[in-house]
Amino acid sequence: MPVPDVMFCAQQIHVPPELPDIMKQFTKAAIRTQPRDVLQWSYGYFYALSNGEPLPVKDRVEMPVATQKNDTGLTPGLLKILHKQLSEKGTVDIAELQKKWKNLCLPMQQLHNLLRLDEFVEGVEWIKFFALACSALGGSLLSSMKHACGILTNDPDGGAARIPYDTFAFIYSYLAGLDEEIPEEEVETFLKALKEASSRKEYMVGVADFGK
Repeated sequence: MPVPDVMFCAQQIHVPPELPDIMKQFTKAAIRTQPRDVLQWSYGYFYALSNGEPLPVKDRVEMPVATQKNDTGLTPGLLKILHKQLSEKGTVDIAELQKKWKNLCLPMQQLHNLLRLDEFVEGVEWIKFFALACSALGGSLLSSMKHACGILTNDPDGGAARIPYDTFAFIYSYLAGLDEEIPEEEVETFLKALKEASSRKEYMVGVADFGK
């Protein structure tokens, strides 16, 4: 038996006072982030919102670059979201990383490929995974470091993109150590010179200090 239509007057409908602003912020976030799967991303958005976690929202709309394929995976903006969500944990459970990755509508195969680059047994050391993700964005070691600086910096957009020398040295050494074609002596020489230069800048390293 069909359910009869029920007419309600405006006085009978209660709209929670916070709902308009919630939906307004959600819509702006979706437009800025441009998720590939709106429903999956929406689940992650409201889950994070209800639990007081960093939202899966980009700082700004990312424009595709010339080298980017149509079926884009990880981007600097998406990696920055993951960093905000997971970096404070230090070591991340693989299941949690997979969940956050999925909620950003990223290809699971790309995540599996990154995890295979190191032996993560008892969880994932975030700074190492972050470095591996930067290498997926960069293609070369220095390009990877530019992405790392751009994501980690507290400088305003268009600024020097500086990060602490110790952070830079850890990521650089870790990625270089995975590349058999980069001699250890070359890494040590590069970092020694960079540390000396950064000592005059409060031990902060920016893209201009190593970019070519």
